[in-house]
Formats: sequence, structure tokens, C-alpha cells
Amino acid sequence: SKMIEKTYGKPPEKMKKPLENIYLSNERLIKLVNDLLSVSRIESGRMEIKLEKVSMEEIIVSLIEELKGLAQEKNIYLKFEKPKKPLPEISADGERIRQVMLNLIDNAIRYTNEGGITIKTRILNTRYQIQISDTGEGISREEIPYLFESFSRGTAGTRFWTEGAGLGLYVAKKFVEMHNGKIWAESPGRGKGSTFYIELKIR
Repeated sequence: SKMIEKTYGKPPEKMKKPLENIYLSNERLIKLVNDLLSVSRIESGRMEIKLEKVSMEEIIVSLIEELKGLAQEKNIYLKFEKPKKPLPEISADGERIRQVMLNLIDNAIRYTNEGGITIKTRILNTRYQIQISDTGEGISREEIPYLFESFSRGTAGTRFWTEGAGLGLYVAKKFVEMHNGKIWAESPGRGKGSTFYIELKIR
């Protein structure tokens, strides 16, 4: 929160933590509003994607920079296992894909209290795969089919709908599908962490 310091000078020590908390919850609120706006545009068919050449690695590095404060708050790690050789750029809507990744990493942080989150990327034939693995709460077998459903379908029973996390997953799925990609989750069960996968075509 450099902005706070610039405007008012350095805050007194005892104010630092509350200010950081306000700043972090504010970021979450902005994200939630963006997700809500996206949903209304998706559901009214007004969402379009603009394709450009993007480096997924750059997007991931910038998101880690942006979200590392949330991970540090919880004393968990957030790391990107970069591939040995830089992977090719892909043709995608950089802003939408960034929102997808932001939602998935933010959720992983939210549901992880010990350990942390590891992001990996690899090429599988003509597809670019991203894996986001966490050591968090895990997902029960019953919940997996409903993770990416629209909240308007009465699946609000799953705990991913608390705090708007499920909203982010719904938006993520729609954005990935607009790219003719795939998104899914796997988990050995409650308490055993989970891995979210995204596959996009390299074109």
C-alpha cells in the first residue's frame, strides 16, 4: 500500500496492520465486483474476447507478486515452478486469462491454512497446461461436479459459494470455454488439498 504512504506519510506502526487488512479486503472486493460484472455480461451474451499473443509465464509472475501479501498473511508459500525453457506464447485474451488465474490462485490461498500453493506449466502436444496445486482443505467427491456451476442453479449448498469463491470459479470456466479450452479440478478428498487444471490451445 505505497499509495497510503505517499498521501499521508508513513503510518504509525500500530496502524500498519489494520491499514494492510483494509487494503487486502478492498482488493478482494474489487475482484468480487469484477466477477459480478463479468457474470452479467456473460449471461447476457455481451462478453467478447480479444485475442493477442500472451506469455502465461509473465501473467503468473505478476499475479504472484500481487497475491504474495495474502499468502504471507497466512504464513503459506506461493510459488511458480518455472519450466526450464520458456514456453511459447499463446493466443488469448490476456485480461480474461489473468482474471481466471487470479480467481484460481486467490481461491487456493483462501482454502489453504498450512503448506501452500504451487503453480506449474507444461506443454502437452498442442495444448498449454497450467496446474495450480494447494495443500488446502480439499474438495469432496460430491462437490466436484458443482464447483463451476452458475450460482443461479441452486448449488449454493457447496461451501465454495461462501465469500464469492464459487462465483470466481464460474467466471473462470466461462472465460476458459470462450477460448475453447478446458478447466477442471481434482482432489483426493477433504483435507487433502486440490489441483485445478487449465488447458488452452497453443495457436
